[in-house]
Amino acid sequence: MKTLRLIGTTLLMVVLCLNFTACGDDDEEDNRPLSEKLLGKWILVYEEGYEKNPAYPEHDEEWSRVPEGECYDYGHLTFRADGTFTEYELDNSVIGNGKWTLADKIVSLRYGSDTDTYELKVTEITATKLVLVRDEVKPDGDKEYSKMTYQKK
Repeated sequence: MKTLRLIGTTLLMVVLCLNFTACGDDDEEDNRPLSEKLLGKWILVYEEGYEKNPAYPEHDEEWSRVPEGECYDYGHLTFRADGTFTEYELDNSVIGNGKWTLADKIVSLRYGSDTDTYELKVTEITATKLVLVRDEVKPDGDKEYSKMTYQKK
């Protein structure tokens, strides 16, 4: 009986040791700066959002979808290290080019010679996933919200 108990205890210890080593942290921490993580081509895979107009609520609109045909707000995006970007439609035709900057998790896009900038907040980024949010209240009270989920190509 003592031999059986010793074998059982030994097997239990071996299993526990193997279990602890097998459960190591497989997720390597990506300590690169956010600006480096953004570089590359990002494909739009899901979009959701709304537009609300307090003066004309009958024109309010909401969406939540996998993009097909055309993007609702921002399409595929390529960020380059030289501070330029290109936005593509779903068929890969170019929508526009411009410059991008990053500060406090806010990506600012300025198309061509346009003086307006469009701010997108980075709410999540991994090696393969990027989530950008645009949340704007206009001077007339209109509200626009868009959440775009991208996959790294």
